[in-house]
Amino acid sequence: MKDLNDVCIIVQARLSSQRCPRKMVKPFADTTLTDICLEKLIASNIIPKENIVLSVYEPELVEIGEKHGINIFKRSRK
Repeated sequence: MKDLNDVCIIVQARLSSQRCPRKMVKPFADTTLTDICLEKLIASNIIPKENIVLSVYEPELVEIGEKHGINIFKRSRK
């Protein structure tokens, strides 16, 4: 059986959606979809916060991850 400390959650987010560009940072109920996702993961208390990683390129998404104290993997634009 896996120890939960050995499990990592990677959230991939980008702003270049073709159908709904920038949807991850658009205002939504006084917050953003990225904020909602990260807040729910942090509140779950199942996976340690230090095992949550936000994989992003755009500075706006990096800023949101830093606001929540999440590990950031700064990927390339590709």
